[in-house]
Amino acid sequence: MKNFLPLFAFAVSIFIGTTFADDFKSMVVASGITADLPRIHGDQFMVIRNFTQDDGSPRGVVTVTKPPNGGTSINVLAAAVLDASPPDVINSVVIAGPADVSVTCGTTTGNCFISFRKDSN
Repeated sequence: MKNFLPLFAFAVSIFIGTTFADDFKSMVVASGITADLPRIHGDQFMVIRNFTQDDGSPRGVVTVTKPPNGGTSINVLAAAVLDASPPDVINSVVIAGPADVSVTCGTTTGNCFISFRKDSN
């Protein structure tokens, strides 16, 4: 019983940590490439927590279009440059569905990094 209590406390802490862990997904977008993120349906939203790029010119953008027949695309977030002086602020954005979201890495020499989470209302 004496050895069981520390093991039990460790197991409970692991369970609690995984229960409350965020389910953000991350992806790297190569320079000059446009990547689509998962579609946000009418009862969902997406939080983009981090959007950065290696090089500063031109900046990458997150673009939102209303499905199903598209329409006008709107840039909702520009990438923060990692080596900017003074440092760029890393902004976040919440996008309500329905929406199609795409990420374009604008830099010609580096990569972009984005982390996002899709959830239900």
